[in-house]
Amino acid sequence: MKIFGIDFTSAPSRKKPITVAEGEFLKGTLTIHDIHALTSFLEFEEFLEQKGPWVAGIDFPFGLPGAFLSTLGLPHNWQDYVEKLSRRPRSEFENKIKSFKSKQPSPFKEPLRFTDVLASAQSPLKLVNAPVAKMFYEGSHRILKSGASIIPCLPNKTNRTILEAYPALVARRFAPSYKTETKDTPSKKSARKNIIAGILGRALKTEFGFSLKINTAIKDELLKDSKGDRLDAVLCSLQTAWAYSQASSGYGVPKSSKSLLRSEGWIIDPSLNLDDSDRHKKSKPITYSAAISKKIENTEKDSRIVRNLLEKLKKLTDIGLALSRERNLDILLEMIMDEARAFTNADGGTLYILENEKLHFKIFQNDTLDIRMGGNHKSAIPFPPLELEASNVSSHVALTGLTINIPEVSKHTEHSFSGPRLFDQKFNYRTQSMLLVPMKNQEEEIIGVIQLLNARKPGSARQVIPFSHENVRWIQSLASQAAVAITNVSLVEENRKVYSQVATARDMALEANAAKSKFLANMTHELRTPMNAIIGYTEMLLEETTEQNLPEIHKDLEKIGSSAKILLRLINDILDLSKIDAGKMEIQLKSFKIEEVIQAAIQTIEPIVQKTNNSLNIQCDDNLGFMVADMDWVRQILINLLSNACKFTKKGQVILNVIRVKRDNNPWIIFTVTDTGIGIHPENLRSIFSEFTQADSSINRKFGGTGLGLAISLRFCRMMGGNITVKSKLNKGTTFTVQLPAKVIPFAPHPKRRASDLV
Repeated sequence: MKIFGIDFTSAPSRKKPITVAEGEFLKGTLTIHDIHALTSFLEFEEFLEQKGPWVAGIDFPFGLPGAFLSTLGLPHNWQDYVEKLSRRPRSEFENKIKSFKSKQPSPFKEPLRFTDVLASAQSPLKLVNAPVAKMFYEGSHRILKSGASIIPCLPNKTNRTILEAYPALVARRFAPSYKTETKDTPSKKSARKNIIAGILGRALKTEFGFSLKINTAIKDELLKDSKGDRLDAVLCSLQTAWAYSQASSGYGVPKSSKSLLRSEGWIIDPSLNLDDSDRHKKSKPITYSAAISKKIENTEKDSRIVRNLLEKLKKLTDIGLALSRERNLDILLEMIMDEARAFTNADGGTLYILENEKLHFKIFQNDTLDIRMGGNHKSAIPFPPLELEASNVSSHVALTGLTINIPEVSKHTEHSFSGPRLFDQKFNYRTQSMLLVPMKNQEEEIIGVIQLLNARKPGSARQVIPFSHENVRWIQSLASQAAVAITNVSLVEENRKVYSQVATARDMALEANAAKSKFLANMTHELRTPMNAIIGYTEMLLEETTEQNLPEIHKDLEKIGSSAKILLRLINDILDLSKIDAGKMEIQLKSFKIEEVIQAAIQTIEPIVQKTNNSLNIQCDDNLGFMVADMDWVRQILINLLSNACKFTKKGQVILNVIRVKRDNNPWIIFTVTDTGIGIHPENLRSIFSEFTQADSSINRKFGGTGLGLAISLRFCRMMGGNITVKSKLNKGTTFTVQLPAKVIPFAPHPKRRASDLV
């Protein structure tokens, strides 16, 4: 039979092609003849159209998790939802995934299929590292279009069969991470070498039931390919050949729960074969009635297996949710060990955390000896940390990231067991079976190791048995969830410490700022008096230079007077802000004609209007009348807004519109200042009311100013129970709207300082 192993990609190109290993399965041997590169989806589709018979295993998830389908209201029939999703652009599919994740609690953002849990595979909803969701989108509708028999999603009568492969599942048997998109490293090359030796050795024949044969040239290709695409294609072909050997019994796909598997898909691999109990038994002639009885018996057995697995899957999901909610690290670590032992019925176990290049004991438990150390019990663990030495079995797991399952410790010679043996001698205990699983976080970093001892046979507490392949898979899944939970708790604790430091620094800064504001508020007289004296003496000297006809000195004195007035305005602004922040700015309420305040403001800004060649248009209601407020503050607000409008508008128009309105039967005065100037960029609108802030740095360089006018205006408005809002279009103009009650109540909440509180 012709066998294909295909390493798929969601964006094939010459640099990253779809890689196909072509082989032949004959008389108990899979021979790889060639490795091809398909650089486009068109080539891939043409490849799938070639005449059979052939069987292909492709590395991408064929289906989606049922939870995702149900949430989005998609049909659970595989063909229906594949066709429906393929009719929409990939970007829309990716957005659906992002929306789904945003609404799910942390452990369920990327739900797994039934087969993913058993294979410790990534969720088909993963969009990065690796983007298997994109692979599903690009691959599923193309294999559907091919008309081939897709097992188990859409089987049909044809001699072209497509199965879902997962090469990492084979690779993990022999080495950890073995490929890289960047520069190759000796460790990656050594890992590929170990994998190649493993798939050509006896271990593979024992488990898969056949041998692999590849020539030297292909072997060298697999070793040199740092990206691992060629090796992945060969590993896919191994799973495909094994599935073909199981064709008569459904290609190694479980017989039960067909609707679930047809909807989600199934990864073909001997370690996931749930129906292999009678595989090696010779068939015997049986009667029709015996055949019916056997079929019923097998169906019930299969149903029990799948039901048990689904129950464990639900339990694993519940555990993941519980772990994600726990924020106490000691309790969390003990929960992890308790659940790991409950899953495997283990007598004892140890949980190590990797810190400073050493494995530190965090949990130590043994039911036979009635020992529980570490965790929430707070009892000290007397064992020193383990150095990372490859000879030590626990250290080896931490260094390589490989799971080690030892059926009989006394017969295992690859690693040292000095610690367990000393423990056995001291406490008269016998360590027989052992399982060690690395804990890897989201970044694939190893943060610790789970070690379990002496799995007990259910119903027979005295009988020690090896840890089953099924239990290994469950603990690997639990270890992944545990690592994420531990990392999250550690980050939360780290963030809490950082936040505490930031909060302390913030409080110190606020205290210093309050002291500064109080000091400046108290220095009002001391700072303003000298500047007023400078301005006064300058004006007296100007009169004398006029009388004595000294034009050159007169001109210099005018500059001094102008600069002194600018400096005085700046001092006044800073002192006003400081007095507001220090709570010493007192409102002076009195009744005044609104038109008088408007005229006073216009007279002040008239020179700026003429200098910028703008036209000033005043539009006021006839019934403006009086208002009760701080007249100086209202005048200052109008001056600030009008002068800003003139400054940022050249040869344009500035409009002041004032109206009286009623809100909840109370009169309000609305001042609107509109210009046809440069406008404000939307990103800068939020910060314009912050003190010492311009719209951007170029504005300050070109137009000058301190950035205090709007900050003070907003604070004055807030203290009088009103507000300022702004609307602007870049290069079109800006409109500021001031809303003030016609009768200001003589008390108001203290205005807030943070820019985030001002909009």
